[in-house]
Amino acid sequence: MFKRILFVAVAIVMVASLGLAGAWALGQTKPAVQAQTPAPSEVKYNPAQTITVVGQGTVRVVPNIAQITIGVETTATTVADGSTENQAKMKAILAALKTVGIPEKDIQTTNYSISVNRGSDVPVPVTGLGTTGPVSTTYTVSNMVTVTIRDLTMVSDVIDATIEAGANNIWGISFTVDKPDVALADARAKAMADAKSRAEALAGLGKVTLGPVMAISEVISGGQSPVMYAVADKAMGGGTSVSVGEVEVSYQIQVSYYIEP
Repeated sequence: MFKRILFVAVAIVMVASLGLAGAWALGQTKPAVQAQTPAPSEVKYNPAQTITVVGQGTVRVVPNIAQITIGVETTATTVADGSTENQAKMKAILAALKTVGIPEKDIQTTNYSISVNRGSDVPVPVTGLGTTGPVSTTYTVSNMVTVTIRDLTMVSDVIDATIEAGANNIWGISFTVDKPDVALADARAKAMADAKSRAEALAGLGKVTLGPVMAISEVISGGQSPVMYAVADKAMGGGTSVSVGEVEVSYQIQVSYYIEP
């Protein structure tokens, strides 16, 4: 009886071992699942298949700020004398600017220079002696300030007051807009519309269909964008005649459009 039980147990162990071995063999022979590599996405647009144009928009607005450079030049036989005379005249000019209502924050020194004018060997008459002598060396002192005028009705008054105070060098008057954001937005919109119009014209000539916008970039020329310049048109009151006119805000955009296949 004991031998029969032992034999049955051995048989069960053998069957279990065979079952495990079969399962292991089946696992080894089952093909591995391959990783699925997604197909590369198709390129929707060909970068070379485009029309590129430059659109320009221009808006004219009335300026509300003027800038002008005012200065004084003095010449003397010594640097000290020239500098002293120049300082006195510039002090009078600054006082005149404050008198007409220009605040200190709108007055900025933009140039101060001393140059030598060397004497030549050309003889010139010497007063009271009846003889001749060489031209003496002199020194020129220049002091310039840039003035911002926020009330354009004061432009002529500023010029007249500083001339009366001793200014003998006035140049570089210009007009601009204090806050050009609205004008810039209008000019930008016009530039974009102009670009589309140009692209559509080219597409028509080339007998192709214009597609969506592919790229947009600003066109910057001369180191400044946008460009603003004054157009003389309207004269201001005062002793000195000054024309303010309008400021032209110009904006350029380069746009590339896709050509539909």
